[in-house]
Amino acid sequence: MRQLLLLLAVLTVGIFSTEAQEYRYAKRGYFGTARISATNVYSILTSSPGFSAEVINGYSFNKWFMMGVGVGVVYSNYKKEYNGTGNVRVPLYLHLRANVLDRKVTPYFTLNIGGGFCKGYQPPITDGAAEEINGSFGFYCLEPQVGVAVRLKGGRMLDLGLSLYSDVGRGFNGFPKLGIGFTW
Repeated sequence: MRQLLLLLAVLTVGIFSTEAQEYRYAKRGYFGTARISATNVYSILTSSPGFSAEVINGYSFNKWFMMGVGVGVVYSNYKKEYNGTGNVRVPLYLHLRANVLDRKVTPYFTLNIGGGFCKGYQPPITDGAAEEINGSFGFYCLEPQVGVAVRLKGGRMLDLGLSLYSDVGRGFNGFPKLGIGFTW
């Protein structure tokens, strides 16, 4: 019985330890990620090129799983036939990431779930909403991503990923994002 209690105490200390634990290519504890991406926003009637930047802060539980909170900015520039102006989306989301291998180069999967707001030019949509020059709306968003990461020393990583961002607020908007990120 004493051995069982001792084993339980050791496991509890190991699970709830606040010290960063080094793995072969990862670090347990705080992580931060900065990403930039090229986009092409597709709404029901039009598309527009753009870019995004985001920052994610969270906790790396082990070499396989990371969870955090992210905030980003997505800028879209609409074509001249759609007034030649742009809009800005600001998503706030929960970031879940799974690394597949404990190797220097690993595939990974992420899922971002959240919401945000959009301000600026709103193109016409098929459900009858007319274009707005300076409109705004709130939205819910979902963004699955797949990519490849190169792990560096001390838990840092460079990654290249392709995601499919989608939001529902004023109609449905969905677009691919090709991005590069740095994790520290």
